[in-house]
Amino acid sequence: MGAYQTRAFRLFDLIDTSRNGYIDYEDLQRAVGDPGSAEDQRARIVRTFIAGVVKAADSDKDTRVTKTEMISCVERTMVGKSVSGLPGYVREVTAGVFALMDADGNGKIGKSEFEKYLKSRNVTDPAATAEFARLDRDGDGSLTPEDLDHAMHRFFTAPENHVPEHWILAAFSA
Repeated sequence: MGAYQTRAFRLFDLIDTSRNGYIDYEDLQRAVGDPGSAEDQRARIVRTFIAGVVKAADSDKDTRVTKTEMISCVERTMVGKSVSGLPGYVREVTAGVFALMDADGNGKIGKSEFEKYLKSRNVTDPAATAEFARLDRDGDGSLTPEDLDHAMHRFFTAPENHVPEHWILAAFSA
């Protein structure tokens, strides 16, 4: 199994809250937060991803997505494609995570906002805060939505192991 498949399977396991081996509408219903809270924003991100992946990846139309179906979808829709070709639901997820991180609403994420986001999601791995520099493609000390789109694309397509992933997995962790 390749690196991007391993990352996708970690994400799958976070979303499969029912632990039944599928991403399905049962998982969608569990992704409910308190209206207006940051947890509600996170729940919307999870719901957007689940609805999108079920629609895009459910090849046998049983309203459930297996790991195999999800990887097939990733390979069909993202691998070998450019960042601009990211599926709409994936871009919506990236935009939602960006909004969670952008605490001051200025359209950029500084390192302190990034660290605050990770802390709010109980991510304490020192490697997670080090991801900021790898996400900041132009090295200007801030992240843009485009930086996260590029990172999301690499999460799902890069063959190497060392791809920033804590930022996205944090959005899906309970």
